[in-house]
Amino acid sequence: MKSTFASSVLSLLAICQQAKAAATCSNFTIVGQNNYTKPSSMTFAVSEGVVCNGTSDCSVPVGGFVTDRRTINLTDASPDWAFQLISNATGFPFNTTLVGAVENTTYTMKSGSSGYIGFTPTYRCTQGMLSDCDNKDLDDTPVEACTPFGSTDDLINGTLAAIATSTETALALVCNPANTSLASSGNGTTFCINPTNSSSGNTTASDLTAGAGMSSSVGTVLFSVALLVAVFETWDHFGMRLGAWEFCILILYQGERMNA
Repeated sequence: MKSTFASSVLSLLAICQQAKAAATCSNFTIVGQNNYTKPSSMTFAVSEGVVCNGTSDCSVPVGGFVTDRRTINLTDASPDWAFQLISNATGFPFNTTLVGAVENTTYTMKSGSSGYIGFTPTYRCTQGMLSDCDNKDLDDTPVEACTPFGSTDDLINGTLAAIATSTETALALVCNPANTSLASSGNGTTFCINPTNSSSGNTTASDLTAGAGMSSSVGTVLFSVALLVAVFETWDHFGMRLGAWEFCILILYQGERMNA
């Protein structure tokens, strides 16, 4: 029980520290550029690897699905509040992630080259200032927030380009990783890189690793649940209305009593 308690305390301390450090603002003002575009920092393979060693250029089939996410230049671990403020000011959404289709088409690779076709999503961005913040250090903080976006036909906006690799790397990419069931459901996959089950691009059950390590954490989870129940009973008994940091202190106090 002692080790379980110690593990729970460490987890709760991390959560509590985030709660203490978290700060929100109530206003975002657009300053500078708004609704401009720039490329994502991510480029996704949307074709199989190609070694174009003939005398003519190669026409490479491309397409599938890619998943990219919004970005912001704040260090807050949970900046949902900031994205909501910015969305209210700009009028366009900042979804956590976007799973978008890449148009099924072909792209030309030059003769004598090897590699694959990459897709780089295009971000829609805005710049501005935060104000009326709980943490006054955030007041007048310059912010840039960006998000991938799609068109009305569910295609994600972006650009295609040939990505040069060694012959060995190109040969190892035996299928299009964007054209798998995992990719279409928003899950990244390295299935097409030297797969052991199939070269068809259709993922199998053995490609999934969900649930790993679950059994080792059951004791900690159960103890944490019991701890939260005890805290809520104490909270309700005294009719207390606590802030996030005070609530965390109460959790640790009640946990020490249960562990005694």
